[in-house]
Amino acid sequence: MVAPAPLLPLLLVTVAATVTSALGQQPAAEQPNRADEPTIRKFSLKQAVRFSDTKVQQWERQQGCVTCHTNGLYLVARAEISTKSSSYRRARQFTRDYLNRYVVDKQAPSGQRGAVEGLVATTCFMALSDMKTHKRLTSNTRKALDHMWALQDEDGAWSQWLKCGWPPYESDDHFGATLAAVAVSVLPESYARTDTAAGGIKRLLKWLQDNPPQNLHHKGMMLWAASNMDGLVDAPTKRRWAAELVEAQRSDGGWRLVDLGAGEWKRSGDDRDALPSDAYATAFAVFALRQAATPRDHESIRTGLAWLRRDQRRSGRWFVRSPKRDGKHFISHAATLFAVMAFRSCGEKL
Repeated sequence: MVAPAPLLPLLLVTVAATVTSALGQQPAAEQPNRADEPTIRKFSLKQAVRFSDTKVQQWERQQGCVTCHTNGLYLVARAEISTKSSSYRRARQFTRDYLNRYVVDKQAPSGQRGAVEGLVATTCFMALSDMKTHKRLTSNTRKALDHMWALQDEDGAWSQWLKCGWPPYESDDHFGATLAAVAVSVLPESYARTDTAAGGIKRLLKWLQDNPPQNLHHKGMMLWAASNMDGLVDAPTKRRWAAELVEAQRSDGGWRLVDLGAGEWKRSGDDRDALPSDAYATAFAVFALRQAATPRDHESIRTGLAWLRRDQRRSGRWFVRSPKRDGKHFISHAATLFAVMAFRSCGEKL
């Protein structure tokens, strides 16, 4: 029997609603990364973690590599929430397979896949993940670390690190060296005392001594490494760097990447004075201050977290405009992960 004409629109709407319900809405991580994405009604650390879980799976499925801003840093941030989640364990397996491809199977690098910066950074993130997950290094990570030291220059850094003017990770040699120092700071003595590691660590520390940080991001990374490594940064210097980070905070409670980069980390056409506070710089600054033992009730910490609470987007992410060009605002992923780390460092629970 044919339904009366007036009922057809209602039936079509009902069918459409059923299909939409069955298919589900587009996952947040699949939605465009836009500056105009509405803010979330109520801050949710759980939503940020859920977004990151989905985004990492999407990245690995579509890109097939490990990057600092997305699935590399994810191993560190996600471990602060739980090392038992299926998303985290799957990401660890992907990362392990990626490293083995070039370290164990000796596959030749292709473009940026298998390049020095990717292998060094991925190894560091995997070492940090290992120690958080197992309190020891897996055999695969030990091999990757040995390979990392083999790639190291005699002066202690990795001069082949990609420097394409895409801050804060691909603009100078300091990020790679300080990320390696962060990883070194948690290495077990059983590995750190091996001839291969001891030599690499000695060269690295000498490079850091000969090449002091030139901007606040460098200093923040050093504070992170020093939080687990005695003697890397003395107490007066830690206090001075923390004070410099506090001084860089803006009246709205946020920080800006351009200020962390000593005025250089911006697009050529940008008016520095017109640039607003951004989520990456704010999350990174709060996290770095906590690594310098700044109390969680310090005004800069409280107002920084308040800024992040206000700026979280409906998807769970934090948006940050790329300091290089539109279309690839991947620093938003890193901002979201550092925000998770910043909130967790202050005791925020899911």
